Amino acid sequence: MALAKKTIIAVVVGILVLAVGIGGGLFLGLKYFSAPPEIIRETDIQDPGPMLELGQFTSTLADSETRIVRVNVTAELSSPLAMERLADPGWQVMMKDEILRTLKDQRFDNIRFAEGMEKLKLDLKSRLNAILPRVEDELAIRRVLFDEFMTQ
Repeated sequence: MALAKKTIIAVVVGILVLAVGIGGGLFLGLKYFSAPPEIIRETDIQDPGPMLELGQFTSTLADSETRIVRVNVTAELSSPLAMERLADPGWQVMMKDEILRTLKDQRFDNIRFAEGMEKLKLDLKSRLNAILPRVEDELAIRRVLFDEFMTQ
């Protein structure tokens, strides 16, 4: 009886050691010997669309302390037709108003690092596309870019 117990314990311990060894080997193998990331080919890179400079904006932030943000905004548009439509002064004023309202809602801690800046760009793109007409069944703004970005 004691011999059977010892044999069962030895078999279970052996199986556990084997499983840990295989798992560790797989982990290290996948981590260090996996294929390198796929290289982006030139054909995968999309040429930039028309650029619409919206200007420089300075705004206070929604913090209890007085903090400001100054940003120079450019919008990459989906097509030349979008550039024609959005060059109208009425659309320009609406876009600038939306940018200012978006900046006023921001907090210093949320935008002072690169991750926060990227989130702000996506937020601006979303809010601007929400007020703009679709052009050729596409959203007018492909992406928002900052030429200058400063918080204080």
